[in-house]
Amino acid sequence: MAEKYFNALNYSLANEDTRLEVELCLFYKPASILSICGSGGRFLPLLASNPKKIIALDLAPQQLYLAELRQLTIKILDFEGFLLFWGYPPYKTTENRTKRQNIFNGLRLSPDCRQYFEDLFSSCNWEGLIYQGKWEKTMTVVPKYLRKVIGGTYDKMFSFKNQDEQNRYLQAKMNDRIWKIVPKSVMMVFGNAAFFNAMLYRGHFVKKNIPGDYYEFYRDAFKRLFANGLARENYFLQLLFFSELRYPEGNPIEAIAGNFNACKKALENNPEIDLVQDNILAFSKKTKETFDFISLSDVPSYFEGPSETNYLQDLRRCLNPNAIIVVRAYLRIPVGTLLDGYEDITDQHAEAIAKEKVQMYRIFIYRYKG
Repeated sequence: MAEKYFNALNYSLANEDTRLEVELCLFYKPASILSICGSGGRFLPLLASNPKKIIALDLAPQQLYLAELRQLTIKILDFEGFLLFWGYPPYKTTENRTKRQNIFNGLRLSPDCRQYFEDLFSSCNWEGLIYQGKWEKTMTVVPKYLRKVIGGTYDKMFSFKNQDEQNRYLQAKMNDRIWKIVPKSVMMVFGNAAFFNAMLYRGHFVKKNIPGDYYEFYRDAFKRLFANGLARENYFLQLLFFSELRYPEGNPIEAIAGNFNACKKALENNPEIDLVQDNILAFSKKTKETFDFISLSDVPSYFEGPSETNYLQDLRRCLNPNAIIVVRAYLRIPVGTLLDGYEDITDQHAEAIAKEKVQMYRIFIYRYKG
């Protein structure tokens, strides 16, 4: 992808539900982890499994700065302070600006990281940062406009605390042509490659190869989301309908007390955490480290040619026997990927995959036979 894409804060919250990877790490107990960095919220929750080492990769230095800031706030703050600083419910990003500034001023960050966030906080007047990424702004721009038109028409979806009640309500509304206008409009916008190219990917949107059109893909994903969990417990649905998070029970896993406290305790053991500006293909060919768990995000969806065929084979040199590799495919499944030396164990974790809170990814889980 173009260099300009990797010269901005692309993710500040979570475009993936890391609960899946956390569950896998708690089950397999990896000592060493390699992960795509993203916002930092896609690898720091893995600390709950108490690894000895994590290396996080990203081409955008801004993402690595964000991970540095996240890690330090987990280490220094208590749970309520963490929620307040980032702006997670029950707090808001637009509140507690002075407290947020005071917390930031007390953090020992690297000089480049501090300078970056001094500039960013100054530009947003000390709002919490969870909506500052380009992905988060893209996801919320349409719902924010629609709410000005339709108000709280769809808020009742988030009132249910029982799956059967939510199902009955949605079934009734699916027969209401007027009620369906806005959800359908949202899906048509999100199912438009030109929209994402203009707002986020700058001409490098993934080249879809899955069957069906974009609208069908998003329609089916939303059906899974509503069928497999309460809307109020889903941060992604809150973003899409409210343009913000409102219900604490729907916070991403880093902002759930159990995970936060486990990660904080793990940091007391001083695990080695390295933030590296590099891509997975280049890093895997030169590193001397070996890993028990690799989280690739949806990076393989952007591979073409020999890269999509050979990336798992290239990773073998830095894998320990029985290492677990998690791949997410967004709209495009890598073609012709060689699986020699691997066992596909995706079906063994089907239940966890079904509960994933975004449902926009086809997920593959492999075990390296070594």
